[in-house]
Amino acid sequence: MAKKVKLGDILQVLTSQGVAYAQVTHKHPEFGFLIRIFPGFHNEQPKDFSVVVDGEPQFSAFFVVQSAVNQGLLSVVANVPVPERLQVFPTFRSRNGGPGGSIWLWDGSEALRLERDISSEELKHSTRGIISAPLLVERIEKNYRAETHEIW
Repeated sequence: MAKKVKLGDILQVLTSQGVAYAQVTHKHPEFGFLIRIFPGFHNEQPKDFSVVVDGEPQFSAFFVVQSAVNQGLLSVVANVPVPERLQVFPTFRSRNGGPGGSIWLWDGSEALRLERDISSEELKHSTRGIISAPLLVERIEKNYRAETHEIW
């Protein structure tokens, strides 16, 4: 039986370009586990994962972590405290009605509809939704950044 995932777990993500790491930082009652993916590929497993999570995350995503660990798609390789700056639930963005539709910012509990264009700072918020394992790997491999997300 796979390990029960908990906050602070470090996830090893195998990609075609090398090994990447993410940390489980929150568990939302509706969307499940929130992970922060850290940039860069590693040839060797870091000795101290707190150094990895000290960096700025490449992006944040809701992900079916427990299911992926149970299936062997990801491995839990360590558990380190979630850095203080990442303990605050991040803001996400979404759009209703497709291109040209209304834009929403969501803080994990409340959604705010923007009555204006989205700012360049707000574009840095990840898009709200649960992503699949193939999409997680693709985003890591393509150096995905929320502000360059074309389809939302």
